[in-house]
Amino acid sequence: MTPSPLVATAALAAGAIAVSRKHTVDNSQVQLCHAKQTVGVEGEKTLAEIISAECPSLAGLGSSRFVPSMALPTADLQTCYNAIRERLFRVRIVKYERELITTDDGGTIGLDWSPPFAQMPSDGRPIVVLSHGLSGGSRETYIQQTVKCLTDKPYQFRTVVVNYRGCAGVELTTHVLYNGGFTSDYGFAIEHIRRGFPDSKLIGVGYSLGANLITKYVGEQGDACPLTAAVSVCNPYDLAASSDAIEQPTLRNKYLYSPAMLIGLMRLYRRHRHMMETGPVQFDAEAIEKIDQLRQFDDLITSKAFGFKDSADYYHQSSCAQFMPHIRIPFLAISSLDDPVCPESVIPREAFDTNPHLVLALTRYGGHLGYHEDLSSSWLPRPISEFCAAIFRHSSVPTANQSSPAAEPPAS
Repeated sequence: MTPSPLVATAALAAGAIAVSRKHTVDNSQVQLCHAKQTVGVEGEKTLAEIISAECPSLAGLGSSRFVPSMALPTADLQTCYNAIRERLFRVRIVKYERELITTDDGGTIGLDWSPPFAQMPSDGRPIVVLSHGLSGGSRETYIQQTVKCLTDKPYQFRTVVVNYRGCAGVELTTHVLYNGGFTSDYGFAIEHIRRGFPDSKLIGVGYSLGANLITKYVGEQGDACPLTAAVSVCNPYDLAASSDAIEQPTLRNKYLYSPAMLIGLMRLYRRHRHMMETGPVQFDAEAIEKIDQLRQFDDLITSKAFGFKDSADYYHQSSCAQFMPHIRIPFLAISSLDDPVCPESVIPREAFDTNPHLVLALTRYGGHLGYHEDLSSSWLPRPISEFCAAIFRHSSVPTANQSSPAAEPPAS
């Protein structure tokens, strides 16, 4: 009996889906890139040996792979799902206790601690310090999922999210917001945390623009870095190249990524415009209202507020890749080859090939800050938590004299 055209079509479609899925699974292995000899951690195992032995999501036989959800098979779906999920379901899976701290120039930073101190009183357990992406904060789904993994069993670490000036409900109390290279606020937060928890080891984790910021900070500090280790996730590395990638004349950039990023930035600017106008900079309000590209925002607002000549100068001085040769602590970077915001071309391969403190974990899939294995869970928290736990086990608390040099706030 000859099958009906509908049945035949369905069978062909099912076969094509099965072949495609097999190809996805077969190419989902994590690829580790690093120098031939990585640094020894506390004089024991090397960094590569520790990852190989204690981070199964990165180096385990059969387990070191990321396979995207069948419902989110493309980079664009992986990337956009965080925003869709947050908008539809308002994800709230962790509880925070907010502490506001004031910088030397009067700026306000919001530290969101989890678990709250009533649930986890102060002690000497390790702390993971997380930094959000562009115009984000502690409520971002990718942040909450990692915080939950780090604070739950078996790890039960303390976590704190650094919400930068004007972000995540933090009031702007100076005429400047923050930018991707403004490491003085991050350094101020780290020193505040160290003073409150002198017996705790600290690892910094940064996402997207926050990854660029903490990578730049760790490179600037060099041998004096107060962090035990750092993790960079979906790092743009080269802000100019990343901006160029987002502004390529494609439909997804024109109607998806560029507008989505601009909406967040313009919302931040409009909310804090009156405070920003109290500073010495005269902003062109008419030109600002016509902004339709990220580079224009950085030309008209970011570069002016922070004293850069223009966006090109801001990107050049703030891009973290140039600081990576100076990193002197264990450093893990996680990037996806299909990231539409931070493409493969921006990854500074030479730094990973030559600096023994660096390890790059490359995945074939994941998009930008996606890594959704299904519609409710992400792969990212597992390798981050495994790496933090492994490094904490093999390291000691930095000595008191290993404090970071002061960074200058923007001119008043």
